[in-house]
Amino acid sequence: MQLAQKISVSLDSSILGFIDRYAAEHSAKGRSAVVVKALQLLQHAEQESQLSEAYAQSAEQDRQVAAEFDITLNDGLNLDTQALKATDETW
Repeated sequence: MQLAQKISVSLDSSILGFIDRYAAEHSAKGRSAVVVKALQLLQHAEQESQLSEAYAQSAEQDRQVAAEFDITLNDGLNLDTQALKATDETW
């Protein structure tokens, strides 16, 4: 278990009021617990944003690979699947 480090933060009174209300309504152990939860949610949202961006970049690369693959499908080699089936049956 990591040891918590104490820091000093200046907050607007309306934010502090929200923290106190949230702590009371959700049986939080105190202000620190509310701040930790809020920061964890912020961290999670940031990670989701980064994953979404990475997926978008990957999706573009996947579209490029698919387009290149489509080109190779039409490279002039026309396989007659019926002829292939007929030769397979004669073996």
